[in-house]
Amino acid sequence: MKKAYLLCLWLFSLIVTQVYAQEGRRVTGRVTSADDNQPLPGATIAIKGTTRGTNTDAEGRFSLAANTGDVLSVTFVGMKPQEVTVSAAATELTITLESDASTLNEVVAIGYGTARKKDLTGAVATLKTADIVNQPVVSATQAMQGKLAGVQITASGEPGSVPTVRIRGTGTLLAGADPLYVVDGVITDDIRNINPQDITSMDVLKDASATAIYGMRAANGVILVTTKRGQSGAVKVTYDGYVGFRQASRRVKMADSQQYIDFSNEALVRAGQQPVFTAGDIKANTNWFNAITRNALVHNHNISLSGGSEKSTYFLSGGYMFDDGILKGNGYRRLSLRASNDYQVSKSFKVGASLNLAQEDNENKPYSAFTSAYKQAPIVPVYNEDGSYGYTLRNNVANPLAQINYTNDHTKSLRLQGVLFAEWNITSDLRFRSNFAVENRSFNNRKYNPIYVVSGNQQNNTSQLTLRDDNASRWVWDNTLTYTKTFGEKHSLNALVGVTGERYKTSFLGGSRLNVPNNPDYWTLNLGTQATATNESSMGLERRLSYYSRVNYNYDDRYLLTATVRQDGSSKFPSSNRSSIFPSVGAAWQIANENFMKGQNLFSALKLRASWGQVGNDRIVPNAFLYTLSSNLDYQIDGQLAPGYTIQDIKDLNLRWEVTTEKDLGLEFGLLNNRLSGEVNYYDKLTKDALIYKPIDAIFGDNDSQYLTNAADIRNRGIEFGLNWNEKKGDFRYNVGVNFTINNNKIERVNGGLPIQAGSLGNGQITTQTAEGQPIGSFYVYQTNGIFKTQAELDAYPHISGAKVGDLRYVDTDGNGIINGNDRVYKGSYQPKYFFGLTGGISYRNFDLSVTAAGNLGNQIYNGKKAQRFGNENIEASVTNWWSPSNTTSNNPRPSNDVALASDYYIESGSYLRINNVSLGYNLPKTLTDSWKMQGIRVYVTAQNLVTFQKFSGFTPELPGRTLVNSTDQTAGTLSSGIELDAYPTPRTFLMGVTVNF
Repeated sequence: MKKAYLLCLWLFSLIVTQVYAQEGRRVTGRVTSADDNQPLPGATIAIKGTTRGTNTDAEGRFSLAANTGDVLSVTFVGMKPQEVTVSAAATELTITLESDASTLNEVVAIGYGTARKKDLTGAVATLKTADIVNQPVVSATQAMQGKLAGVQITASGEPGSVPTVRIRGTGTLLAGADPLYVVDGVITDDIRNINPQDITSMDVLKDASATAIYGMRAANGVILVTTKRGQSGAVKVTYDGYVGFRQASRRVKMADSQQYIDFSNEALVRAGQQPVFTAGDIKANTNWFNAITRNALVHNHNISLSGGSEKSTYFLSGGYMFDDGILKGNGYRRLSLRASNDYQVSKSFKVGASLNLAQEDNENKPYSAFTSAYKQAPIVPVYNEDGSYGYTLRNNVANPLAQINYTNDHTKSLRLQGVLFAEWNITSDLRFRSNFAVENRSFNNRKYNPIYVVSGNQQNNTSQLTLRDDNASRWVWDNTLTYTKTFGEKHSLNALVGVTGERYKTSFLGGSRLNVPNNPDYWTLNLGTQATATNESSMGLERRLSYYSRVNYNYDDRYLLTATVRQDGSSKFPSSNRSSIFPSVGAAWQIANENFMKGQNLFSALKLRASWGQVGNDRIVPNAFLYTLSSNLDYQIDGQLAPGYTIQDIKDLNLRWEVTTEKDLGLEFGLLNNRLSGEVNYYDKLTKDALIYKPIDAIFGDNDSQYLTNAADIRNRGIEFGLNWNEKKGDFRYNVGVNFTINNNKIERVNGGLPIQAGSLGNGQITTQTAEGQPIGSFYVYQTNGIFKTQAELDAYPHISGAKVGDLRYVDTDGNGIINGNDRVYKGSYQPKYFFGLTGGISYRNFDLSVTAAGNLGNQIYNGKKAQRFGNENIEASVTNWWSPSNTTSNNPRPSNDVALASDYYIESGSYLRINNVSLGYNLPKTLTDSWKMQGIRVYVTAQNLVTFQKFSGFTPELPGRTLVNSTDQTAGTLSSGIELDAYPTPRTFLMGVTVNF
C-alpha cells in the first residue's frame, strides 16, 4: 500500500510540473457551420500526424500551438471533416464545415482501442459530455437513466448510493449482476468516486461482439469511461457549481389517530378480545414521515485547469460534493482530485499518466426508520411533555426519530487510482502500448450503540463499539500490439493482440467491545471491557492472466467483419476449470454505401449487422471450491481428548464459470440527411451454469445444508428500439429522442427442477419463487378473489381455518376443497417486461432547455410494509374504509392482528413514468463575457425527479435491489427483488448553478 501511494505521489508531481511546460507559436481561430454561419462548440482540432489537439469553446473558438506547415484536421459530429494548412502568416483562422450525410464518423471506445461508430459490428451505445454535465448527478451512471436502449438504471434516494445498472436484463442469481467498469484502463467495481464533470464519454458495450474482448467478466456488459485530458493551447480554467435542496417527492398517507384507534379496537373485538384504546389515548396526531424527513441541502463545486504545448498537455481538476439526505442525520461528502499528463517524447513515442483520488464520508442512518414511521401509531407524540421520546407499549414499533438519533454509524473511504502508459509507433502501421494501472481502496466503518431507554420495547442497556477496516489493492498491466493497414483503396485491416495480468488483494479486520464511554473522543476499543472483546479478520487474493486478439476488416466501407478471441485464466476456480476461451464474431453490411443506393435521398445511413459470441462471469468469492475445517470437535484417544477437526461446508470441486452465449441482430439507419436516425436490435442471451446454493441432507455434515454449485440456466431475450430527431433552423434547434426495450427474462433450468424460494417478510411468509419457465424472483403467492361478505359465502367456499366474514377469500386453484400451499400461483415479478426513456431539447440563441424521462412497464411490486403488519400497528389511509357489518360493500378486509398470508392482495403495479431531469440554461452574451475577460458564462436551473406517474402506493417504484455475491442467504438480493420493506424514497431536487470558462 505504501509503495502504491508513493508511486501515485510521484505521478502527481510529474503531472503538475507540466503546467509550466508550454511552448510554441499560438494559432487561434473559429469554427462555424456552412449552413447558417453559427459557431460549432466542441469541434476537434488536431495537428495531423501527432497526438496534439484542442476543442472549440461555446463560441466555436480555439487556440493551440502549431508550426508553419502543420496540417490541422478539423472534425465535428454531423459535419464533413476538413484539413487546413498553417501558413507563415496565419494567426487567426476561420474554418467553415459543411454538413455530412453521415453522422457515423463519431469515434467510440471499444476496449483496448477506438473505432468509428460506422465501422462497428457490435452493439455500442454512447453518452457524451453534454449528456452528463447538463444533468447534475452524484454518480455518472445516474445520467444514463432513460437515455440508452437496453440499459436500465434504478437509483436509490440515499445520498452516495450506487445505482443498480442492468444491461439487457439480469443473467445471474448469485454472482455479480453489475456490468464491468473500465476507467481509462483501470478495471473497477463502480464509478461513484469519479467526478461526473471529469468524464468525456461513457461507452456501453452490450453484445458479445463488443464485450468478448473482456472475456471472463463481460457477461453483464461493459461500461468504458473516458475521462478528460489536456489539450494543447492556452490555459483553460473552468468552474462549475450548483446549490439547491432535496425534498421527499412522495409521502404515504397513513390513518390519523381516530382512524387508528377505531381500526385497532375493531381488530381486537374481531379476535374475541376487549378494546383497549379510548379517546383519552389520543395524545397527538403525529405524521411520522414529517418527523423524520427534512428539506436537505445539496451543493457541488468543480474547478478544472487544462492546457499544454506541442510536447506536453495537462489536465487538473478538483471537486467537492455535499449532499444531505432527506432522512434526518443522513449525509454524504465527496472530495475528488484528478490529474493527467501526456508527453510527446518524439514523433513516434508518447508517455502519459493520470491520477484520481477520492475521499468519501457517509453518515449512515437506518432505512428501517421509514418502516417505523409507516407502522408507528399516530397517537404517540414525537416527544413527551418532559422532552423524552414518545412511545407506546401497545405495539412493538420503535420511535423512528429516536431510532435515528441513537444510531452512530460513520463510514469513510479513500480510493486512489493511477495509470502509467507508454505508446510507441514502431512503424506507421504498427503501434505498441503498455498500460499499467493501480488502485488502492480503504474503507473504515465505526458504529457506536449507546445506552438508552425510550420504552420497554426500545432500549439498550450496554454500550457497544464496533470497528471495521476493509482494504483492497489491485494492479492491472495491459500490453497490446495494434496493426492498422489499408491495402489498395478498398481493403482496411485493424488487428490487435494483447496480454493482461491482474492481481487483486483484499483484507478485512474488525472488532467490537462493550461498555465503551459515550463520547466520540473516546470511541476506541481499548476503553471497552476486555472480556467482551470479539474480533475477526480475513483476506483474499485473486490472480488473472489473459491473452486476447481482435481483427477488424473493412472492405470498401461496405462489408465489415470483426473476430475476437480471449483466453482467460482465474485463480478463483479449481485447476481443472481455471482457464477458458471466449470467442465472438460479428459482421455488418453498409447498405447505404452500395451502388444501388446512389441517387436516392431518403436514406443517409443504413447498416445491417449480426454477431455471436460467448462471455463469462467469474464473480465468485476466492477459494469457493476449497474445504474449510472447524476445530470444534475433540476426539477421545486412549482415554484422553485430542483436538479434532471437522469439515464445515461441502464444496463442489468442479465449480466453473458462468458462460453467456449471445446472438445479436441490428439495423441502424439515418433518414432525411440524418435528421431522423435510429436503430433496432434483437438479442438472445443464454447464461448457462449459473451459480446457486443447492440443498443437501443434513447427514452430510454441512453447516447450512447447502453448497455452491453451477445448476441454473437463465435466458434474456429482447428487442431494443431507439429513434432520434434533430432539426436546426437558423438560431433554433431542437431534438427529440425515444428508446424502448422489451426484455423477456426466464429461467430455463434450475436446481434439477426444484424451485428456489426467497423473499422472506420476517413474519414467516415467503413471497418469491425462482422456477423453470418463470422470471427470476417471481412472486409466488395465494390468489385472492375479494372478501367474504356474508356467512353464507364463507360456508359455501373453501377457506383457511379460522376464517371469518370480512377476511380475504383465497382461490382454491387446485380444486381440492382445501386452501394450502399448493394453491399458490405465479403473479408476475419485479423484472420489467418493458423499460423506456424519453429525451428532448430546445435551444434558441443563448437559451437552452432539456428534458429527460424514464420508466418501466409490466413489472410488479410486493408491498412488504403493508403485508408485514403486526398487532396495533398503523395502516394506510386507503384501507380505513374496511368491511364491517354496517359497511358490507367495502372490498377492504376487516381489521385483524393476524399474520397475513402472502397473497396478490399486496401485489401492486411497478409501472411508472418519471420526469427525472429538466434543465433550463442561459449563456451570457459574448460581448459581456469578453468585457469581463472570460470565455463564457452559463447559468442554469435544474429540477430532478419533478413528477412521477405511478400506481404503486408506496414511496417509490424504484427499488434498487442488489446481488449478494455468493451469499448463502438466498432470501436476499436478486431472488428477492421488488419487495418494498425499507426503501429510501426518491427525493425531488431543485438546483441553480453556473458554469464559468476563463
